[in-house]
Amino acid sequence: MRAQLEEDLAWRLDELRHLRNQLLGDSKRESWTAAAMRTILVMQYAHLEGFTRNSFHVYVTAINEASLNASELQPQLLASALASEFTALRRNVGADDDKDDEGRLTRRAQNEVAFTSKLLDVMAVPLTLTAEEAVSMEMNMGRDVLRRCLYLLAIPGDKVNKHQYNAIEFVKNARNDIAHGSRKERFSPALFEAHREKCEQFMRDLMRVITLAATEQWYKRQVSAGE
Repeated sequence: MRAQLEEDLAWRLDELRHLRNQLLGDSKRESWTAAAMRTILVMQYAHLEGFTRNSFHVYVTAINEASLNASELQPQLLASALASEFTALRRNVGADDDKDDEGRLTRRAQNEVAFTSKLLDVMAVPLTLTAEEAVSMEMNMGRDVLRRCLYLLAIPGDKVNKHQYNAIEFVKNARNDIAHGSRKERFSPALFEAHREKCEQFMRDLMRVITLAATEQWYKRQVSAGE
């Protein structure tokens, strides 16, 4: 696992370093252009999200390979396995607002039975997680999305430095502003560099945390993270 994550991280950091050297080189900070820094931030966000998603997928694979029953796993992982059923319950999937109340109530009952049926199925065999559901990133990766994914994988959120959460939020917001055309002015080079370095450190730390979580089996119910 560690080698797989290291390989993924290495090419991402190399690409970011190459882009930075191309656009900024050895020039002094006061000469860095807004366009160059925007380009680097957009690429950095892409690699942040890509590496995070891949790291979680690798961890989910490790959990599945352990072939444990739901009763042996942290409850968050059972919740992750039932993600689509929870969505159906929340949205009352299949209900038609144009029909009468009885139709909507019947659909709600059907979704509740479907949820119960899936629960019985997953409790009867070793639990298998679907990474796309367990670590869904349907929204831009920021502080809240990252914390939710960590929580649903039974990884304590405080394993990530709070300053790195802030850096991720900065890069996400900057990327969104650039995409929407609302961020054309120049970033402070000091701010740009500080968050760039924190985001790269975050990826290194995430690799360490994921590796530790798999090695110490934080996903098992009787094991507490960090013990």
